[in-house]
Amino acid sequence: MRILMVGAGATGGFFGGKLAEAGRDVTFLLRERRAEQIRERGLEITTPNGDLTIQPKVATAEQLRESRERFDLIVLTTKAYQLQAAMEDLAPAVGQATMLLPILNGMRQFSMLDERFGAEHVLGGCARIYAEMDELGRIHQSAGPSQINYGEHSGERSERILSVDRALRDAGFQTVLEPDILATLWQKWWFLASLSATCVLGRGVVGDIAAVVPYGPSLARAVIEECAAITQANGYPIAESALLHHIDTMTQPGSTLSSSMYRDLIKGAPVEADHILGDLVDRAKGVSAPLVAAAYVQLKVYEAAQAN
Repeated sequence: MRILMVGAGATGGFFGGKLAEAGRDVTFLLRERRAEQIRERGLEITTPNGDLTIQPKVATAEQLRESRERFDLIVLTTKAYQLQAAMEDLAPAVGQATMLLPILNGMRQFSMLDERFGAEHVLGGCARIYAEMDELGRIHQSAGPSQINYGEHSGERSERILSVDRALRDAGFQTVLEPDILATLWQKWWFLASLSATCVLGRGVVGDIAAVVPYGPSLARAVIEECAAITQANGYPIAESALLHHIDTMTQPGSTLSSSMYRDLIKGAPVEADHILGDLVDRAKGVSAPLVAAAYVQLKVYEAAQAN
C-alpha cells in the first residue's frame, strides 16, 4: 500500500516515521521549509523507548503536481486551519480508489473532504499521542499511549478498511479498527472541547483552575456537562462512568494537564477555534452552552487581534 502522510509535525511525523521504519511505503507531503529540513537532518524522533532518525521520501505540492503520482491511502495530520490548503495540495494524488484518512480533531473535516473529493473516499479516524516538535523539527514523544483509531463511517468491515488495518498494524504504535468510529470521534471531541474550553476560560492548566476552590472545579464541571449535553443531543451520549472520570481528572489540584489549543494560545500561535469549539456550539441543537460559547468568543477575539 502506497501511503501519503500530509504533514510531518508531532502527529504526522511520529506515525509516518514509525510506519516508514517498519518498512511501509510512505511519502511525506510537506511545505518546502519542512521538506528541506528533513532532507538535511532526517526525520528525528525521540521516545521513552529509544530514538529514531530516518531519511523518508518527501515531496512538495509542486513536485506532487508534476509527478501526478496516485496513492492508495492519504493520511491527513494537519491542523484544522491548514486543511483547506492541504486539500488543494494533495488533490493530484487522489485516484479513483484512493482512501483519505483524516486524523484531525472534531467533525468538520468530514464535510469539507466529502465536498471536495466525495464521501466514498473518506474514512473516519483519530489519534492519541503525547508529542511535541521543537524548533529544530525534532519530534519528542512523551510517556503515554500512541494510537490511531479508524473505521468506515458505516461501521462496515469492508475489504478496503481491512487493508488499511493490515498496513497500519505492527508498526510501533497501537491501532484500533473501530466498529463505530463516529462514536469514538464524538467521545474524543467531547473530551478535548471540554478540556480546551476550561483552560481557555480559566487561563491556566487544570491544576491551577482546580486550586481556585470552589469556583474552579465548578467551572470545569459545568463546561464538561455542557459539552456532554451537546454530544448527547447529536445521538452519542456519554456514559456516566466516563463523565464522572473526566470530572475527577479535570478537578485535580496540581495537575499539569492542558489542551494543545491552550498551549498554542499562550504561545501566540494559531488555534483551532472554529473546528473544536465553534462547530460544537453550532451543533448544540437547542442545548444551552454559554460557557463553551464564551470560550469560543475569547478565541475569536484573540484570532482577530493576531490578524491585526
